[in-house]
Amino acid sequence: MTAPARRPGPTPAHRSRLGIAAAAALLASTPAAGACFWTVPRNLALPETNTLYWRAEFRLERGERLALAGDFPHARQMSFALHRASDNAGVAAARDVDLEPVAGADNPYRPGSRRHAVRRGFSVEIDPWAAAAPGRMDGGVVGQGPFDGRLLYRIYLPDRSKPGGGVALPRVWKVAPDGVRTPLGGDCPDPRTVDMRQTLGPTRIPPGPGAVTDPIEWRGSAAAPGSSGDLLVNRDNAYAYALTSFARGELLVLSGIAPTHPRTLDGARRMGVGQVRYWSICAYRHPSDRSAACVADEAIPLARDRRYTIVIGPAARRPSNARPDCGVAWIDAPADGDGAVLLRHVAPDPGFANTPLNITPDQLARDVLGPFEPVGRYLTRSQFEARGCRGGR
Repeated sequence: MTAPARRPGPTPAHRSRLGIAAAAALLASTPAAGACFWTVPRNLALPETNTLYWRAEFRLERGERLALAGDFPHARQMSFALHRASDNAGVAAARDVDLEPVAGADNPYRPGSRRHAVRRGFSVEIDPWAAAAPGRMDGGVVGQGPFDGRLLYRIYLPDRSKPGGGVALPRVWKVAPDGVRTPLGGDCPDPRTVDMRQTLGPTRIPPGPGAVTDPIEWRGSAAAPGSSGDLLVNRDNAYAYALTSFARGELLVLSGIAPTHPRTLDGARRMGVGQVRYWSICAYRHPSDRSAACVADEAIPLARDRRYTIVIGPAARRPSNARPDCGVAWIDAPADGDGAVLLRHVAPDPGFANTPLNITPDQLARDVLGPFEPVGRYLTRSQFEARGCRGGR
């Protein structure tokens, strides 16, 4: 769990050399019936509850590659991440803006694009044998094969009217060195009908350094880009965390300034821009890192100066004024045990400096986040209710 140094945004040349590279003519075949190539992972650590996760595991012999063809989902962001199954090391990654649409189609994730274009197909080729460019992880698998891989497909914040992203899962083929393609199946579920919730499980992530403090203390998270394991890695993600405890029956109240972001949840016609593509706050519990509740950026009421208030606590202690019409977002948290809150920035703009992407692991976050650091203090329910309802602040 390490945060990388600040990186420039991908250039066209960078995108053209991705180990997951755009490919153009993969729509002719139909996958065979049988088990679906994609599964829903039930053991994700620190999941974002407004995000859909699909995973696939596969084996490629030397010179083989995978070809995917699908439709861009109706959502805020999507990405693919390829990992080596033996140690979960990241091998390649591509996000939505890197993918070329098929002929005559639109990429709805590029700034200003039509988000609901009827023709929205894309194709992508996954080639772990491609040579890695200096300083990047775009393939370059060492050895003669075989390659056992794990692919994670993320869809952030599907449109409210398009459950599951509103499109079918990508179709998949294994491509031999001579170009012969074998469909990998199969009989996949409709993403709109799949329950992504995870059952509770034992943690594999120990609490980070630091202590429960008041006000809370944000640090750079070890669950940041560049760490190993497909359960954590997303090259677009950056995190900061703070340890929490509700043992004394208190509520945690966060206040801060929200970064700008596109608005898509209610079906905006064009893709906007912002300081980040997406951001959220999540509450987790130890010893179970899969006990999570998150609030997405568009569910957080904002004042005119983009200030917000988020209250986190056990459901039974929710204040009467912790609701959107009072200008407050609410997050359920377990009543017992210690936990953590996680600030997540997805795909921050290269020019936006106040992001966890610039925080080194375990570093105190205030010097980097600046005015965008959420200030968190503990209050009792009666103390918060005494503030009254401040809707339309």
